[in-house]
Amino acid sequence: MLPYISRLRGLLFAALFLLAPGAVHAQAPSQATEQKAPIKVQQVRPGLHVLSGQGGNVAVWTGPDGIVLVDDSLAQAAPQLVEAVAKIAPGPIRFVVITHWHPDHVGGSEALGKAGAVLIAQDKVRGRMSETQQVEAYDLKVPPSPKAALPIVTFADSLSLHLNGDELDAVHVGNAHTDGDAIVWWGKANVVHIGDLFYAGGYPFIDLGSGGSLAGVVAALEQVLARADAKTVVIPGHGPVSSRAELAAYRDMLVAVGRRVRQLVEDGTAEEQILASNPTAEFDERYGKGAVNPERFVRMLYADFSSGR
Repeated sequence: MLPYISRLRGLLFAALFLLAPGAVHAQAPSQATEQKAPIKVQQVRPGLHVLSGQGGNVAVWTGPDGIVLVDDSLAQAAPQLVEAVAKIAPGPIRFVVITHWHPDHVGGSEALGKAGAVLIAQDKVRGRMSETQQVEAYDLKVPPSPKAALPIVTFADSLSLHLNGDELDAVHVGNAHTDGDAIVWWGKANVVHIGDLFYAGGYPFIDLGSGGSLAGVVAALEQVLARADAKTVVIPGHGPVSSRAELAAYRDMLVAVGRRVRQLVEDGTAEEQILASNPTAEFDERYGKGAVNPERFVRMLYADFSSGR
């Protein structure tokens, strides 16, 4: 791939990933379009909807005990998000459960926190949101979040909410997409939101600077697959709502490409030679057209496996 094309695709991803107040990033041609994109609503179970089209996928859980969101998209999309939720069910948003700290998943937290929602996340999410973060893969700086955006309820390993005739379980998985990822299950509904552990239809972004690793992502996906069955609805961080079979295929791709790149790194193969060997070739038709192109994915894996962790 020509260098300028690769750079452009990186900028397009960055524009989506970091459309948050104060974020320092390169401007991309798609930015204005992305901000104006409509929010799509999909019902996956009675009382459970997915909102997509702006930032990360947002789950909306409604019922007699109140409204709960999982993630809250981009800061600029907060008014649209609130409007879309209101069309699903009236009343205030009671809780927001956050899957990880990235601004395309927590951007609406300030507005929702000010409106009275209780923000919930794994301990490390609040820590990262409280301090300046550097996303080295895209040379991007994210400033500390305002106080109103910070989670006020945090957990180390797991947390449960008993509402609306079901139980929501948030379970921490460490050193995966980041070091503070949470898998969110609805037990009776048999639905799981796994945030950016899963980029449906695309190669993943693994935030190595935030403690992420391929091994951690695979281990987290194995945990989900062990509990899921053929009827489980899988909500990815980005991309279409999926099935257990689609998640298993994604896991298989990560394992296959990871093994190839790791072996080449252990053999002392240079990064450019690894890229030239095209270790993702058999998967590019299915996964190579997303925000993370094959070259960037392989470079992430090279950095991961070369780190000595």
